[in-house]
Amino acid sequence: MHLFFPANNVESRDALTSETLLALQVTEMKDGVFISFGYNHMVADGSSFWSFFHTWSNICRTGSGHNFQPLSLKDWSLDNIDYPVRIPVSEMERPQNCENPAKERIFHFSKKKISYLKEKANDEADSIGSKVSSLQAVVAYLWLVILKHSGLNREEKTQCKVAADMRRRLNPPLEKECFGNVTDLAIATTTVGEVLDHGLGWTALQISKSVRSQTNESYNAYAENWVRNVEVPKIGVGSRMADNSLIVASSPWFDVYDHDFGWGKPVAARAGPSNGVGGLLVMFRGVEEGSIDVHTILTSSLWSDALASEPTL
Repeated sequence: MHLFFPANNVESRDALTSETLLALQVTEMKDGVFISFGYNHMVADGSSFWSFFHTWSNICRTGSGHNFQPLSLKDWSLDNIDYPVRIPVSEMERPQNCENPAKERIFHFSKKKISYLKEKANDEADSIGSKVSSLQAVVAYLWLVILKHSGLNREEKTQCKVAADMRRRLNPPLEKECFGNVTDLAIATTTVGEVLDHGLGWTALQISKSVRSQTNESYNAYAENWVRNVEVPKIGVGSRMADNSLIVASSPWFDVYDHDFGWGKPVAARAGPSNGVGGLLVMFRGVEEGSIDVHTILTSSLWSDALASEPTL
């Protein structure tokens, strides 16, 4: 699968020295076409990229670049910062590659199954003023299943990291169409034992709380601290926490099937290689209305048995 994708093993920081910011690849096959991309996350997040992808497909199909919404650039920045922010040479050193062979599965959640998980999670959570979303219920379910079959000790710490769009959370808020990377990671941290003991509702509520904790104040505080003490996240270098963590990428709210380059609409969406973190859940909207496809990639040897043919509790 990785041969269909460009920019394999390229990290975002590599663009500071040599790599391009956007790589696109079209592979013509006997019975179809595979269009893939790799883009630098310093420049754009999922919302911005899928907006670009939609515009590009429209230009290809119609042959015209007119009548498209003008590009809206983000206008948020820190005050009193001496730009550009300079990254120390030590932070640019690539860590030793400690990746394990990845195991992958595609799980399809129907609209009916998602509704069931959402209802079950909210019933179990029984939290006043806090409701678990459909996406949070699905992520919690997979987190719980993976940990159950992981072989990890109950005392081991585990994290679930969900990308949160900060555009409307900032003060003043940005336009939802603004182009750039305006996301932050909402991190739920707990232990394997707590997740297994409390079950779906409690686990989903931890994810929900972490997402709701992403505010204008937390975003500004993180950014201000980072520019004072520049540190490049080193994901997937063999640490225990990296092995025990899940990163939730993309979103089922992105419309990945309304892109026609003139060859017809897509039949499926898939993710490229992971960046070496223990677990990666790439969320896509399913072909059927209300469904979700999850491209699950586990690279840790600790989770070698976690991907069964059916993710059941």
